[in-house]
Amino acid sequence: MLEFAPVLERLLATGEPVALATVVRTWGSTPRGRGTRMVIRREGSHLGTVGGGCAEAQVVSEGLTALDEGRARLLRVDLTDAVTDDTDAACGGTMEVLVAPAGREYLPVARAAGDIGSKRAGMKLATCLAPSRVLGAVAVGSDALLAHVGLDEGEAGRLWAALTAPGELVAAARVPGCRTQLLEIPVAGETWSVLWEEVGPGLRLLVCGGGHIAVPLSRLGKLLDWEVVVLDDREAFANHARFPHADRVVCGPFRSGIEGLAVDERTIAVVVTRGHRDDLECVRNLLGRRPGYLGMIGSRRRVAGVRKLLEEEGFDEDLLGCLRAPIGLDIGAETPGEVAVAIAAEAIMARRGGTGRPLSLRTARREAGRA
Repeated sequence: MLEFAPVLERLLATGEPVALATVVRTWGSTPRGRGTRMVIRREGSHLGTVGGGCAEAQVVSEGLTALDEGRARLLRVDLTDAVTDDTDAACGGTMEVLVAPAGREYLPVARAAGDIGSKRAGMKLATCLAPSRVLGAVAVGSDALLAHVGLDEGEAGRLWAALTAPGELVAAARVPGCRTQLLEIPVAGETWSVLWEEVGPGLRLLVCGGGHIAVPLSRLGKLLDWEVVVLDDREAFANHARFPHADRVVCGPFRSGIEGLAVDERTIAVVVTRGHRDDLECVRNLLGRRPGYLGMIGSRRRVAGVRKLLEEEGFDEDLLGCLRAPIGLDIGAETPGEVAVAIAAEAIMARRGGTGRPLSLRTARREAGRA
């Protein structure tokens, strides 16, 4: 929802009725996971995607019906028989999608989601499928309740108390580190299924070095909806004319530039500077900040030299093991654009838990097992 939250906020503020589609459950292989959202407008256009193809057309149709009827709908989208569409054919699972009208009462939620990117803050969102109704939702910023949709004051309060009470069964049932999960919550004598989401800022791509690889990498980062920050100590390389797609271009020493940026588990840090000394400076200052992904370009000899110097400085093997170098997946990349693709692919693999193996091999093994 983060990518279209500002547009959703404007639509709701003007009073335009929209339907919000949310993937709440999945089984098998599906194009998008739980918590994926799409906004459906009255004329049939939409923001975001739940996977494309026939499945998306079905969700849009149900969204228009939900708007006409003024009530939420829960639909099951079966992708196992969708063999006529390339997107659906790649999946063989099932999605359960909640489609509900969203009016001005949802405005605080959209506004809070829009603030996440600009303020690098977070919010918590609970979307529930209560037995007595289809939709209920509560949203908070850091601690305060921001909004409740489809629930009265008492229900929203009881649900929030159940979700946040320390030591309660609900808290113990949560999977540590999992930002999106489905919980069964006892509320007022009923059991509610609740999609619990801890929504944080989007991914930030930090490119250290403004050389020939950084240019296509910054473009690719924006294509992937990442916030892009480019850092270089040369004015000729650190400027918006060279990086028109970057959200921020910082010209200055690498050390102070990195120290002045927020680096956390949602940071993809790529070190592609012009020399061994600058590589070492960047990696040295990034390792202790624990970015979610840290990669450095260079030959094996250059990488080995940096590792040796860092070991001599006291960095332990566990910390050095977080450094991916040489950077990128082995796809035979040669051009700057191809190298940028290899780097972005490895970062996605690291974030999503992929294997990097061709999907066709997995399909071939499955078919061989059926034979």
